[in-house]
Amino acid sequence: MIKYKRANYAGVITIVQTKRYSLWIMPAGDVYDRLKDIILRLSLKYSTPRFEPHITLIGGLSGSEEEILSRISRLTASLRPFTVKLTKTEYLDEYYRCLFLRAKETDDLLNAYALAGKIFDNLQEEKYMPHLSLMYGDFPAKIKEEIAMEIGNLDIAFEVNSIHVIMTGDNPELWQRIKEFPFKEKK
Repeated sequence: MIKYKRANYAGVITIVQTKRYSLWIMPAGDVYDRLKDIILRLSLKYSTPRFEPHITLIGGLSGSEEEILSRISRLTASLRPFTVKLTKTEYLDEYYRCLFLRAKETDDLLNAYALAGKIFDNLQEEKYMPHLSLMYGDFPAKIKEEIAMEIGNLDIAFEVNSIHVIMTGDNPELWQRIKEFPFKEKK
């Protein structure tokens, strides 16, 4: 467990955050900037947490950081660069999938997920739904529908050539990048 101290107008608040890790696929360059801007604008308008644009490959990993980093090396040694295509803006009645862009379920993306699940002994019973969240929160469907219509379908694609290890927890604004692991070059 990690403790963070945050000052507020009445003094200091101690925030206790359980230390967990996630494996993320992240866009880079202009795509990263464009998505980060959308997340920031929504965060400011609706008072929601800010976070980096990402697709979670696997979340909620516990254990030592050293063990996580060792296993991720095995994963990225087996993966080759691939493209992720973001399509439709959707929403669910879930905090972390409040508003998101659906990622096309390609063989490369689903194979990366399956291999990560196997290496980390974290195969999920529920079907993997690759997506890139734009907003976290609890909002009525009508508001989410209006936002989704305003954003539209962005039809964005980006190259994936690395996996990021992120220390996560209960507060998205305290999530931290630990290390990026590039895929091995094609021979």
